[in-house]
Amino acid sequence: MNLSALCAFGRARFASAARVLLSIVGILLISASLSAQSNQGRILGTVRDQSGGIIAGATVTVTDTLKGVSRTLTTDEAGEYAAPNLDPSTYRVRVEYKGFKTFDREGLNVGVGQEAKIDITMQTGEQNQTVTVTESIPLVETTSATLTGNIETQKIADLPLNGRNFVNLLTLRPGFVNQPGGGGGNQSSMGLRPGDSMFMLDGLNLYEWGQGGQLLNGYAPAGDAATILPIDSIQEFNIQQDPKAEVGWKPGVAINVGLKSGTNSLHGSAYAFGRAGSWDARSPPLRSSPRFCR
Repeated sequence: MNLSALCAFGRARFASAARVLLSIVGILLISASLSAQSNQGRILGTVRDQSGGIIAGATVTVTDTLKGVSRTLTTDEAGEYAAPNLDPSTYRVRVEYKGFKTFDREGLNVGVGQEAKIDITMQTGEQNQTVTVTESIPLVETTSATLTGNIETQKIADLPLNGRNFVNLLTLRPGFVNQPGGGGGNQSSMGLRPGDSMFMLDGLNLYEWGQGGQLLNGYAPAGDAATILPIDSIQEFNIQQDPKAEVGWKPGVAINVGLKSGTNSLHGSAYAFGRAGSWDARSPPLRSSPRFCR
């Protein structure tokens, strides 16, 4: 093989190896960004009897009461169950086991990215007897050390919101401040720069690589929001003020926006927001310029 043929062969092998390497790196980056975040929640817990003993093999049915979709689980050897990948909604947890009364826990509201730990104590009796519990989820988060909070649908729809930009509601959470000057991206959190916050939509990373900003409610060259996500399309959004490492990409707060989804009942909404000049406050009177006499 002459020298020119050897060089051509080497260049082809190098180009092929480079393409394979770049493909692997691209797949790893995409899979990391897609799998690390999620807008879905989880219900988990332990099933025990009245003496505190674990119950393995109990049937646990988790039902989305708004959509009518159910998922059936079985407790493991430790009496534990876990139902991951739950859409934000209202759920009912039913537990059945031979020799014990059926247990129902109703009205469990699982928000965007939230986990609900529901430990269940079964009572001896017939299975056709039912014990129903309707207490709410405890306010203290026991499944994660992350400082987090949700802005719910009612707050999003009912609170006054100039410009209909949900980002302005972030100041309802501690640690958020509005920087002077106004315009897009003027909010910072936990003492960091405005651009250090990470935005996600249904768990998908919306980081804009070119300018380092966000694609959701992104900024126009004039400084105002260029694309506004309609308020009516948002179920709620979750704010993690010390996000887990798998969120990545940004050092600041992680905002995960969850969109509304359909249910079994026919529903909809209509709204109108108007601003009339006649309702505005009057401008202050003009002051006359001072006159100086010689």
